[in-house]
Amino acid sequence: MPRFLIILVIALLGASGGNAAKKKQRTIRSAQTEQQATQKKIKETTKKLNDNSAQTEKELNKLNLLRGEITQKERQILETRSQIDTLSNSITKAQDQLDDLNNRLEQLKNAYKTALRRLQGTQYATNELAYIFGSESFTKAYSRIRYTQEFANWRRRKSKEIKETLAKIEQKKAQLATLHSERATSLSALSSDQAILKAKQDETDKTVAKLQRDGVNLQRALDKEKKRLKSIDNEISKMIEVERREREQQKKKQQDQKKGGTTKQKDSKTTPAKSKGGTTATKPKTKIDNSDPDAAMTSKFAAGKGSMLFPVASPYRIVAKYGSSNGQPYNTGIEIVLDGSANVRSIFEGTVSRIFQNHDGNYSIMVRHGAYITVYYNIGSLSVKAKEKVTAGQTLGRAATDARYGKPMLHFEVRKGSETLNPLSWVR
Repeated sequence: MPRFLIILVIALLGASGGNAAKKKQRTIRSAQTEQQATQKKIKETTKKLNDNSAQTEKELNKLNLLRGEITQKERQILETRSQIDTLSNSITKAQDQLDDLNNRLEQLKNAYKTALRRLQGTQYATNELAYIFGSESFTKAYSRIRYTQEFANWRRRKSKEIKETLAKIEQKKAQLATLHSERATSLSALSSDQAILKAKQDETDKTVAKLQRDGVNLQRALDKEKKRLKSIDNEISKMIEVERREREQQKKKQQDQKKGGTTKQKDSKTTPAKSKGGTTATKPKTKIDNSDPDAAMTSKFAAGKGSMLFPVASPYRIVAKYGSSNGQPYNTGIEIVLDGSANVRSIFEGTVSRIFQNHDGNYSIMVRHGAYITVYYNIGSLSVKAKEKVTAGQTLGRAATDARYGKPMLHFEVRKGSETLNPLSWVR
């Protein structure tokens, strides 16, 4: 082969090899770039999904607050309507009383006018002394003196009655004016509250529609809420079961002690003893008291249903009702966001049977009322101790702040044994 052909072949082979190396190098670099771009896209997508989920949860919490505000506003409207009805009844009653007073005044005035008319043209009307001394006899003069005295007294009484009636009329008119003013104020407040309620209902509808459009994230948020509520229920149920076992053990121990004491007493009291006549005498057995010491408290608590204190005294909003409402997961109690003081109070007298720490580090307080239990969940700081007796309205502690709402929040339950009850049926 000629030398220049050999050089040409070597040159071509070298160029081909270089191109292959460059092609291979570009492919690896491209793959790395694509991998980085994919990872970035995955990261951005994940962040977007998380942001969307967080936004959905935020909207769901906003919806809960709106529903709480609507419930509160509905309650205010109901109270205002009741006030308006009461004021309307008072106005009707006051108007009837005013009409009666006006009729009474008219009667008094007519009677007074009639009496004065009868005197016209008489000697008495011209001159009282002439009327008396113009009598034909002493007896008649004495009668006229008594008549003039009685008539003067009658005039004074009637004049006084007329003045008193006029004063009562003015007082009743002032009362009516006040009632009308209060009613107008209440009607204005009612109109304003109804407008606010309508606006909040419209905002709620928009929020619901927005959440429904994002079905996947909404379901994810509801599942998360369901898990949270289930966790609360499990914690409370577990503590109630522990407390139930402790009570049973304590009760059994007391019964055993009482039974042991009764047996000793029985042995000492029923030992046959000979009487003076030689016969054997047996003393009567001691009666054992098997009554339930909690029965009285159970009955007292049950009798107070619907009239007990609300667990907080400050302004509040119920953001989650008992049971399953508005598509929300089942709730074994109610959840209350506090807009004022974070103090939590006992709704009824009882005994703090147990205080336990929740999974998040906050506390739950169980107050026993016989067979009934009230549970105050999410307490940040305590004001009572276990086994302490408490009165209705006594502060138990302060509710901890809930990150979802940025305000103190209380989860409150009423139970009878393991059975959950609607708290709103017990408090006023």
